[in-house]
Amino acid sequence: MTDDGHAGDLVGAYVLQACSPEEMRVIAEHERHCAACAADIADARRVTEWVGRSAARDPGPGLRARVLSAALAARPAAPSEEVRRLGELYHEQVDDLDRLLARLPRERWRQPSGPHESVRALVRHLHGNDEWVASAAGVLSRVYTADERRAWRRQADAIVEASTRPGAELIDREVRLAGRGAVMRPMRDALIQRGFETWIHAGDVRDVLGMPRRRPSGRQLTDIVDFALGLIPAAMAAAGRGHPAKAIELALTGDGGGRRLVGLSPANPAGGDVVAEISLPADRFCLLLAGRLAGPHLEAEVDGDRVIAGDFLAVAATMGCD
Repeated sequence: MTDDGHAGDLVGAYVLQACSPEEMRVIAEHERHCAACAADIADARRVTEWVGRSAARDPGPGLRARVLSAALAARPAAPSEEVRRLGELYHEQVDDLDRLLARLPRERWRQPSGPHESVRALVRHLHGNDEWVASAAGVLSRVYTADERRAWRRQADAIVEASTRPGAELIDREVRLAGRGAVMRPMRDALIQRGFETWIHAGDVRDVLGMPRRRPSGRQLTDIVDFALGLIPAAMAAAGRGHPAKAIELALTGDGGGRRLVGLSPANPAGGDVVAEISLPADRFCLLLAGRLAGPHLEAEVDGDRVIAGDFLAVAATMGCD
């Protein structure tokens, strides 16, 4: 209020209801008895209404959903939510492979698929690798059937149900990963590996059917890349190709891409002196991890020390589960 008791420079704040409760009460009382202030307040209200009508815009379709989605994406997932997300991604790959197997003629189950002597052997192999997660999740069944597809699908569904049910708290449970070594990792990593291997074997069956391989979502590619890169420093050392204090900069393009610095020994897994940069699409790098790309089919661009880059790619190509 001014020295003589008028609303003065509080008119705008009063109209916008930005004054304190006491100021709002005093000005409202003063407005009833002061024609000058009442006129100023009326003018301010008209301006406010005009600005609202001329500047306001109706929100576009889907704005609320986009805002909520972005907010949820920025919020760190709770452990149970993360396991559930990975279980759902795994479920997508299980459904895809099951649909492919359902359309495969029985006589073609004897046909070689990927590195396996037959599709039947591939499904048995996948079923066996899934058992590590099924056991850790408490859903391992010792009831087997001659129908490989049915046995594999029943166990895969049990894993999905255990990981996606409300209140699932499996994220820190230690699980043996599938593969040549007895590597123990949290359930989170094991579910990423299950989705990864199922996607790869679905691609092997697509090859049998003469169909192109299907690319997973960018989010799943990111999960696979980060999971594998976390294992590579130790794998480099185990293969006798570790390079302490040295690192590779991996530039992956397309969905799931981005730049990552990879240390080349367990002593510096997060980085070191960058000696080479390797560039290729993220989905092709994931195929390399599974041993499905090699030699001229790799199409990787290398800038820097080609020998060390070759060591990195050679070890990365052994990260699959076959």
